[in-house]
Amino acid sequence: MEYLTVLIAVVAAFYFILLRPVMAQQRKHRRDISALSIGDEVLTTAGFYATVVEINTYEDRPMEILLEVAPGVILRGTPGSVDSIARHADSSDTDQAATGDVDSSDGTVEDAAGAATSTESRSSAR
Repeated sequence: MEYLTVLIAVVAAFYFILLRPVMAQQRKHRRDISALSIGDEVLTTAGFYATVVEINTYEDRPMEILLEVAPGVILRGTPGSVDSIARHADSSDTDQAATGDVDSSDGTVEDAAGAATSTESRSSAR
């Protein structure tokens, strides 16, 4: 009878220490992937930050995510390649990025034509 009690205690400890946290992490990953949208910034399992460009779902093969890691560099991956969502795309962020009104001091998009014009005007004033 003591062996049965010890066995039940070991199985319960195994469940609460190992299995339950792993299952919760898998549920969270599935929930994050289902909430993924175009424009979200993600951290890949390889450690790269990338922006979601396109999400393709197929009936005969796994879901495919196209990630832009640098301007013009697109990578294809599966949902398993996404470790976490670093930043969700906001409608206000995409509107500002489209108009080029975002300040570059916080690491966001800057209007390249405006930057070149302001640099040229400073150098010609000298």
